[in-house]
Amino acid sequence: MSVLPRNVIVAIKDHGAAKGLREPKFDVSSGSRNGDSYSGDVYRIVISPDGDDLDDCRNNNSDDPITTLPKTISVIAKVAPTSQLRRSLYNSSAHFQREKYIFDIVLPTFEKFQQTRGLKPSRSFTHYPTVIASECAEGQEFVLQEDLAAQGFRNFERTEPLGYEHVAGILVRLAEFHAISFAMKDQAPDIFDKIVGQLQETIFVAPLHNSFEGFLKRQLDYAMRTLEHSPAKGDEAVTRRLARFRDEYGPSMVDCVENREDGVICHGDCWISNILYRQKSKQHPKELKFLDWQVSRCGTPVIDLSYFIFCCTDTELRRRLPELLRKYHETLVERIDELGSDGQRLFPFETLQKHLKKFSRFGFGMALMTLHSTCCVEKDLPDISAILQTSELVDLDKYAKDMLKNPAYIKRMTGVCRDMVRLVKCVFVCVNIIKRVIFHPTYSINNCFGIVFTK
Repeated sequence: MSVLPRNVIVAIKDHGAAKGLREPKFDVSSGSRNGDSYSGDVYRIVISPDGDDLDDCRNNNSDDPITTLPKTISVIAKVAPTSQLRRSLYNSSAHFQREKYIFDIVLPTFEKFQQTRGLKPSRSFTHYPTVIASECAEGQEFVLQEDLAAQGFRNFERTEPLGYEHVAGILVRLAEFHAISFAMKDQAPDIFDKIVGQLQETIFVAPLHNSFEGFLKRQLDYAMRTLEHSPAKGDEAVTRRLARFRDEYGPSMVDCVENREDGVICHGDCWISNILYRQKSKQHPKELKFLDWQVSRCGTPVIDLSYFIFCCTDTELRRRLPELLRKYHETLVERIDELGSDGQRLFPFETLQKHLKKFSRFGFGMALMTLHSTCCVEKDLPDISAILQTSELVDLDKYAKDMLKNPAYIKRMTGVCRDMVRLVKCVFVCVNIIKRVIFHPTYSINNCFGIVFTK
């Protein structure tokens, strides 16, 4: 385990002091699974009182020393890498600055807006960890936050697609989050414009570097090869369309993130490892927390929706997309109304459908980039963090070759490719037919979620 940087240690000690620990002991371990974090290293630090703290507590509280003993505290530290290669490849500096900005400015502004609109704390969107301290000076970046695992939150199984209940719950929370942007734009446009003015894109910035364009094209090539493992009727058409998309891939991602029509502040990295859940009892719904806000951006809500849907679900679940999208939209409109604006006016269902058709290719693009590692069990994942400690440029693709043979990846990726291309049939379906389909959830997915490869 790496030694924690001095500024992180100081922040941990300050936090311990605020909790009554003068010289706390640290127990440092990994705070994330291999494959969950690339732009930084994540540590879990258990802070406990030393002998002097315990003696002082006993001497000063002789009547009942047990109840006043300092408690052990668990925190999470996300620390920027020191390797220049890794910092450059994952744009670590910009992403730590973005997360600090989100927690220092954006989320507190959202909390205040919800409060002033009369939303009770129990209904407000506060589904994220508390940040204790952060720093974004070049080379010294870190975020120190509460350890949600110590509160009973846990990860979803990364290699398994999510089931209906979990997907529905996450879409509801995303709707509540997106609703704040719509209502704020309507009622406090100057404030909203000011905070989104700092959310410049950090990944898909035109012009894309040739090496990045080449990387994207190879991901599409790998995906197309999965179709050869389990041929199905219609795969020739799927392959032809994917081949045409090959040259469109990079520019399409840029186009999706540059669009700010009906824009909201998106989480931006809405995949399975960035969502934790807790269920206190069978009578209580699952509580959710969204982690890692480093690539938050302003854009269409479909940035979050398509990323989550195509990276965290399978073909079977996507057959129920009509009812899930209706649930998302109903929650969105209800929450916008609750915040004092007219949800149907600001973002009608027909507009959501138009955005899905035009921008869901973003989620497809993210699936191409990430599914091979998402479907890989942790022990079989290469340790990219260790690999990038070298001072020489490495071909990361060679470390992905074994993952591409994984049957779980092949099954998930073929489903994504076939679903996306077959859904093109719906591009010209009229709104009235879409409405009819939505009210008949058993209607074939091929007829109701027209999307993506239109220019």
